[in-house]
Amino acid sequence: MLLACILLINTAGYAVAADNTASVAGCMVEEQCSEYNQCELMNESETGSVDTGKQSSPGDPGKNESPSTPEADETVTESGGLLEVNGTSGSPGSVAVNPENSTGTVRAAGDSAGITSVTIRESAAELVKYIETYGKLPATVSVGGQKLGTAQFLDLMLKDLLKLAGSTVSLTLRTVGNAPNPSGSATGQLSKSAYLKLASSVLKFINSNRRAPNYVSSNIGKISSDNLVYAVARILKFQKDNSRLPNYVTIKKISASTAPTASLRNRAENDPFTGESTSQYLAATANCQVNDPAIKSLAANLTAGLTGAWDKATAIFNWVRDRISYSFYYNTRYGATGTLKYRTGNCVDHSHLLVALFRTAGLAARYVHGTCTFTSGNTYGHVWAQVLVGDTWYAADATSSKNSLGAVNSWNTATAKIKGIYASLPF
Repeated sequence: MLLACILLINTAGYAVAADNTASVAGCMVEEQCSEYNQCELMNESETGSVDTGKQSSPGDPGKNESPSTPEADETVTESGGLLEVNGTSGSPGSVAVNPENSTGTVRAAGDSAGITSVTIRESAAELVKYIETYGKLPATVSVGGQKLGTAQFLDLMLKDLLKLAGSTVSLTLRTVGNAPNPSGSATGQLSKSAYLKLASSVLKFINSNRRAPNYVSSNIGKISSDNLVYAVARILKFQKDNSRLPNYVTIKKISASTAPTASLRNRAENDPFTGESTSQYLAATANCQVNDPAIKSLAANLTAGLTGAWDKATAIFNWVRDRISYSFYYNTRYGATGTLKYRTGNCVDHSHLLVALFRTAGLAARYVHGTCTFTSGNTYGHVWAQVLVGDTWYAADATSSKNSLGAVNSWNTATAKIKGIYASLPF
């Protein structure tokens, strides 16, 4: 075993048609009867071309004359300490903030005690945490000691969002029915202006129908009511953590945290964790600039909304594999920050960037140096990373599109000879 919806809305006009369809010029809230989607907060300043050229073995040097800047996406961090759940097995059915004051029944209209912008945003943050843990909406959400249905909470979140945008809105609790047949699987970005107009449209629909719509139809497709709840919760969580609204919301699939399979853990390129100290595998080094602002920003963006170590590691690995091109040269040339800046590197610099991003995300990571026979038949000295998830060090070789986290296919893992394992690479 080796050790090693941008919504194109032109007006704010709103109407409720006879077919129970609410529309805002180019954005419609329709009542028609698959998937859950989740949103990721992103900054509108993401720039730069993507160079995805990969070689499975060293080749000609890459060209470095076209450096690009890393994505400057919104950083979304977890709020902590407020989540309590009710239930005896499996995923709990409710999310509670200050549950000692909660009642056993869902509150009806008119009782708004404890409902404030602060408690709404606290509960939104806990709702996000619940969804990202269990991959679904809870049955109820507790806000300021009151247990609410998810549609009631959506109503309050929409009001608070519009209040943040400058509208005069009362945070009054009222009876709101859940969407009878939620549907829709749209993914894509909503700009700030678009999601604010969408919020206004949905709130007007609730005003007229006293329930949540089944989905919101837009130019990116149909966004289900459940996905809308998650999207608005993410927006408010971001505002709570950053004291401002995000520039974008990206709608994508909701899923619970995943874990690697036993067969993956047992592959030759992955190694068991033996209980050794990991402090050195989390530290910054000369070429692994854990504290660099660009590294920190990218790591935060790539792992935003992810709760499991495997999901975070996979997101980081995939980004480096897909966004950093391969260049042939020996030893370190750029380090982590330079590789991110120029978007190219050899196996050593690929590993520097991977290790820096892993460590910045709180994942212990190290370097492996060996001699490997590639699928081309050539044998070279080679460097790759390993990241610790659970009880296993998983190989991370992002120099080839053939590889995935924990699974190397670009060289023969059975015949590779290990020369060393390092916290800081000496060359």
